[in-house]
Amino acid sequence: MQQSVPKKRIEFIDLLRGWAVIVMIQTHVFNATLAPALIDTWFFQWLRFIDGLVAPSFLFASGMAYAVTTRRKINDYLSFGPPLYRQVGRLLFVLLVGYGLHIPKFNYYHLRYEAGPVAWQVFWQVDVLQCIAISLLFLQGMLLLLRSERRLYLTMIGVTVAVVIATPLAWGVDFWGSVPVPIASYLNGLHYSLFPLFPWSAFLFAGALCGYFYLRAKDAGGADGGAESIGRMMRKTSWYAAGIIAASFLIHPVASMIYPFYGYWFSPSFYMLRLGLVLLLCAGMYLFERRRGVSPRSVVSLIGRESLLVYTVHLMIVYGKFGYFTFADRVHRSFGYAEAALTTVILIGMMYALAFAWSRVKSAPPRFKRLTEGVVLAAFVAVFFFGPQ
Repeated sequence: MQQSVPKKRIEFIDLLRGWAVIVMIQTHVFNATLAPALIDTWFFQWLRFIDGLVAPSFLFASGMAYAVTTRRKINDYLSFGPPLYRQVGRLLFVLLVGYGLHIPKFNYYHLRYEAGPVAWQVFWQVDVLQCIAISLLFLQGMLLLLRSERRLYLTMIGVTVAVVIATPLAWGVDFWGSVPVPIASYLNGLHYSLFPLFPWSAFLFAGALCGYFYLRAKDAGGADGGAESIGRMMRKTSWYAAGIIAASFLIHPVASMIYPFYGYWFSPSFYMLRLGLVLLLCAGMYLFERRRGVSPRSVVSLIGRESLLVYTVHLMIVYGKFGYFTFADRVHRSFGYAEAALTTVILIGMMYALAFAWSRVKSAPPRFKRLTEGVVLAAFVAVFFFGPQ
């Protein structure tokens, strides 16, 4: 078993996750507000490609964070200590939040009497939080089964490759006719799901593998705390990333002939191109941390640390249905780039203020934190049962 190490945040992981959440806010605002005529412009298509790195980066960073946390707590996990149950509880909470964001309308009367079957089919769609929660629960289960950090990540190399190769096959089957809808929604995106396990879990698994190799490089370091060995590891990562990107273009025509059901958006080429770019982003964030450092007041880092809260609240603001008001419906895709950009900046500022406030609450005495959580929970319950229909 690995020895536990002192708890210390790894800033470049927070930077990567924070960058992903900030660009995610821009993505959702632009998608919800931009006039349809602007969507066909070359600028929006270029922007869409950049936005397409958000989910892979978010999943990848979640995997890296898992590897770091597991190293610190592995003895407790393997001995079925309290940290294991807290970890599983957190992941189940993330899963619950993911489904909660897809409630047809946050109102008890509407759910009980008005929401139709289609609305509940949409409810079961798999978004990024469900993908993260189930993927991490799978990793946790594999660790308990294999009983070794090294065996876990050696196994996950094969699992990651298998997920990528099997993705076009999974997308070629409509599981809704033979598998319960809540389970079928995890297997492909033929019905509503935006981030099914095939291929999106492979980004998280790749992040966990990268985190493991980062920790190995750090362990191999000397008096400099592993900076030199980690630097070598990150330089190798950049070269591997370039090779993966090049290979993604080479295998695309071959794969399109091999698979009976094939599309670029669920192909190995899609995964490899984005994984290569995310690896370059990760190496870049590490280089930035080493050369420039990360301020304790960094907007990006703070949003990365409070990513679940920021992710949840910004989606509720943009798409949430509370009573008669829905921001996306009120705007009705009428904004130009200037209005959408201004809205994005304002929302990012609001989310930074929220993340800062919550970070202060977490550092306050436990009684104050529990009181704050209780007040927030009571407010949500009141809106759910007694809010406007």
